[in-house]
Amino acid sequence: MGGIFGFICSKEREVRDVIIGLQRLIYRGYDGWGLTYFRGEEPIVIKQLGSVSSSPTSINERSYLAVGHTRYASRGWPTLENTHPLMDCHKNIYVFMDGIIDDYEKIRDELTKSGHKFVSTTDTEILAHLLELKDLKEVMDAVKGIFSAVVLKKGEKGVYAINKGQPILLGLGKECYFLSSDLPSLSGFAEEAVIIPDNSVLYVLPTSYEIFADGTKPSIKRVKYQPEISEKAGFPHFMLKEIYDIPEAVINSYYSLMQKYLTLAGMIVYGGKNVFIVGNGTSLHAGLIASYYLGEMGIQSHVVSAAEFPYYSLENVTTGSVIIAISQSGETSDVIKSVKLAKIRGAVIIGVTNSVGSRLALESNVYLPITAGPEMAVPATKTFTSTLIALRTLSLYVGLNSGKAGNRDIADFESRIRALSSFIKDSLNAFEEEAETAASKIESASLYVTSSGINYPLALEGALKLKEAAGTHAEGIQLGELLHGPITLTLRGHPVIAIKPAETAAEDLFNKVIKTVTDREGKVFVIKVEKTFGWDLSPVVNAIPIQLVAYKLGVRLGLPIDTPPGLVKAVVV
Repeated sequence: MGGIFGFICSKEREVRDVIIGLQRLIYRGYDGWGLTYFRGEEPIVIKQLGSVSSSPTSINERSYLAVGHTRYASRGWPTLENTHPLMDCHKNIYVFMDGIIDDYEKIRDELTKSGHKFVSTTDTEILAHLLELKDLKEVMDAVKGIFSAVVLKKGEKGVYAINKGQPILLGLGKECYFLSSDLPSLSGFAEEAVIIPDNSVLYVLPTSYEIFADGTKPSIKRVKYQPEISEKAGFPHFMLKEIYDIPEAVINSYYSLMQKYLTLAGMIVYGGKNVFIVGNGTSLHAGLIASYYLGEMGIQSHVVSAAEFPYYSLENVTTGSVIIAISQSGETSDVIKSVKLAKIRGAVIIGVTNSVGSRLALESNVYLPITAGPEMAVPATKTFTSTLIALRTLSLYVGLNSGKAGNRDIADFESRIRALSSFIKDSLNAFEEEAETAASKIESASLYVTSSGINYPLALEGALKLKEAAGTHAEGIQLGELLHGPITLTLRGHPVIAIKPAETAAEDLFNKVIKTVTDREGKVFVIKVEKTFGWDLSPVVNAIPIQLVAYKLGVRLGLPIDTPPGLVKAVVV
C-alpha cells in the first residue's frame, strides 16, 4: 500500500517535483519511498527507507518521465527490497502499486516454479513478473484484490496505469500529465484531473492519453485545493480524513490477513491453556469487543490493560498460555513489556498491529496486520474499526477449530464487510451532518456514553474519543450501571449519548434508561444505525457517529484535534 505520484511531459522538468507530490501523500505511507526517472533512455532508480517528508527536494536532475511511491508496509517488512518500484527478472519493467493483491502467494508460488526469481516479500512484485508473460489488462483480470498500479517499461516512451478498485487520477497540466493517488496532491501541478474508472487501463504519452474501460466513462474534476491542506487529502484535519478512510480501510484489513497465519493463530488460541488479551486505550477497548467474539466461539478470555497486566495476570501465565497483544503503533511500552514478561513464562504471542516493522511484530510468534493505512491523528479512528475486523476474522478461524463456525460463516463475513463498506461510504456525509447537529447541542463540560452487550466497550471508546478530540470529560458506562448511582447527575440538560445495543434482550433496558433520563430532564442523544450488518459488525458501524460527534465538538471548541495536549500517537515511556 502507499501513494503514487509522477509526471510525463512533452518537455523535461525537475524530478524533485515528484518528491513534492509524494510529501503531500505522506498520509498514505511513511515506511520508505522510491522513484524512477529516465536519464536519456536509461531508467534511474532511487530508494530510501523512512519518511519522504524528511527527504531532500534538491535532486538536480530533469526528465520527461518520473514516477515515485511512498510506502506503507502491509505485505512485507519495511526494507529496501520491498520499497517500490518492484521489477521483473530482467529489470525492464518497473511497478508502483497502491493496494492489496489477495491471491499473491498462490501466484508467486506458480511463478517461482516456472523459474521467476523474486527479491522481495511484497505482493507488488508479482505484477512485474506477470507482465513478462501477459499484457496489462490480462494481468489485471488474472489477480484478485483491490489495487492501482503504475507501470514503466524500459524502451517505451509512455507510462501505463491500472485501476482495480483503488483510485488513480490523471492530472491535466499545460505541458505535462500527472499521475496521483489523490486529487489534492495535484494542487499547483494541474487544474483538472481525469478520474480513471474502476477496472480500466490508462496509457499516457507525453502529448496524449487513452483509457481502456468497460463501458464506464471517465469524469473530470477541478483541482481546487490549497497546497497547505493537500497533505490531508483536502480535509481540514487528519482525524476527519481518517474517518472517511474507514470504508476502504475495513476492506483492506480483511483482505490483507493471510489465511495460513489466520489458520495458525486460530489453532493457537483454540489450543491455549488460557487466553489473555492486552492493550491500552483504544486497543484495550477493541480487545474487550474481541472477548465477545471469542466467547461466541466457546473461548473464555481475560481482557487486561497492558499497564495492569504485570500486577494482575502475570502470575497466571504459564507454558501454554496465549497472549493476544494489540497495539496500533506496535510500539506501546506497556504492551511490549507485558509481551516480554509473558514470553519468559512460556506464553505464545499473537500480535495485532498496524505497523508491520514494529517491536510488537518482532516479538510475536504470529502477528496479524491491521492494514488500516497510516493514521496521523492521535485520536484513533480507522485503526479501531480495522482492529475489530482483524479480531473478528481471527475469532472465526478459532471457531473452525471449536466447531462454532464454518467456511460458510467466513464467506458470509466477507460479504457483510463489503456491504458494510459500501453503506458507510454512502452514509458518511449524512453521519457528519447529524454529528454536527448533535455537537451543537452539547453544552455541558461532562457527559455519559452508555450501551450494553457488544457495544458496551464502544461506550468506553466513545468516551475516550470525547476526551481526546473534544477535551470534554466523558464517562463510558454500561446501561444498567447508569441506574446504580450515576443517574443522579442526569438533571437539567446533562447529556447522555446512548448507543443502541445489538442484542434484542437489551432493548427493554435501553428504552427504560432513555425514558428515565428524559423524565429527569436529561438530554439524550441516540446512536441508532437502522441498517444492520450483524451483531459482530455493530460496533464497527456505530463507532463512526461517536467519532464524528467527538470531532465536531472539538472543532466547535477550537481545539487542536489531531494533536491533543499531552498525548502522542504511541506511548513509549
